[in-house]
Amino acid sequence: MKKPAPLPRVHVPITRSEDVIPHLGSPTHWQPGRSAKCVADSWFGANGIPGSVASVLDADPVFRSASLLDAFLERGVDLGDGERPSQTDLMAVVALETGIGILAIEAKVDETFGPTVKDWLADKDRDLSKKEERLKLLCALLGLDPALVGPLRYQLLHRTASAILEARRYRAGHAAMLVQSFCSKGSWHADFAAFAEAAGFGAVPKGTISAPKDFGSVQLRVGWVSDPVSGPFTRLKTPRTVTTLTDLGRERLSKSFFMRDMLFSEVAAIHGLNNAPDDPELALAAGRGLCENLLEPLQDHWGRLAIRSAYRSCEVNGFCNEMQRAGKAGYTCASNEVNYAGHIWDRRDAQGFMGATACVVVPAFWEAHQQPGDWRILARWVHEKLPHAGLFFFPTYWAFNITWSENPNAERTINSYAEPKGRWKL
Repeated sequence: MKKPAPLPRVHVPITRSEDVIPHLGSPTHWQPGRSAKCVADSWFGANGIPGSVASVLDADPVFRSASLLDAFLERGVDLGDGERPSQTDLMAVVALETGIGILAIEAKVDETFGPTVKDWLADKDRDLSKKEERLKLLCALLGLDPALVGPLRYQLLHRTASAILEARRYRAGHAAMLVQSFCSKGSWHADFAAFAEAAGFGAVPKGTISAPKDFGSVQLRVGWVSDPVSGPFTRLKTPRTVTTLTDLGRERLSKSFFMRDMLFSEVAAIHGLNNAPDDPELALAAGRGLCENLLEPLQDHWGRLAIRSAYRSCEVNGFCNEMQRAGKAGYTCASNEVNYAGHIWDRRDAQGFMGATACVVVPAFWEAHQQPGDWRILARWVHEKLPHAGLFFFPTYWAFNITWSENPNAERTINSYAEPKGRWKL
């Protein structure tokens, strides 16, 4: 017997639904209105069995009392043939009155269930003999005739098998494979219904669960959960591959500055967050406004600038602000709403204006001006010479936030955490 592909059995909890992104088949799958994000948001937001799922389970006398024990997003399941595991969108371990049960959730919006068994076998992506071996194994487990499953969707076979195999592994006597459909039209239900009929579950309309079928030690049901999400959805253009992020970093903002100079974040680096814009075009336009109008003339006069903190994604800034509100040391971010058109370059402010902020140090100025209050020399020069939309100074190296805004009436305030603290009025 072949050695099964190794799967991790030690897990850590996620703290937000975005933590699943590195485990997706492709990080580009993380989009509003797409199944990967919908199912993660649904279950993480409920921190239990979502109401739409619970309402379908209520029709089953065993699962109507179910409560969530643990759920695993993008759960790999060893199918027993030593080949690539089946990756279930969400696998839930639930408490039942008689013990525990397993829920295998296949999430869909309007995407298909993939190729039919016939097309999967015809695809030359892998050795045909290994595919035939897997199909024989799946059909034996599900009680299907390999000669008759050609028109069925291959994904439904191995996802349903996963529910049985996980139930056996957990010594659970009851399981269900549920399609959680986030599509208002219930797209591709016909393919699911054809599989349910062929597998002996009978007719399973939308919003229902079948009667259990005996698979030895496991009583299995299949069901369809209707959980439509409303649009329209704005597609995120967030770079989530090395290539797309590299291309973004190569974008030139001004004669001296590139986007890559603006993307580093200690918070992102430490916590593994993606500090890349959802709207790169807006971020680049705002960054060019900042660099061409403020940073270039500042550097031309005072010498090389050191960028301390510039662009922040909503993901990074929101996490940082959450840590700050929890009293964690080293986290100094205002809320996302406050930072729109500030450190968050790819969001417009409440008035609809584009803007950008960077925290910079002027090393030559610091070397020459280290007396208390000397930051005001630099503040005066910037205020009188450059079209800034706000300055905020800090004690270390006289670092300061400098903001550019396309709003011609932006308030040009000067504030400081360095002595003398507070707002400085010239």
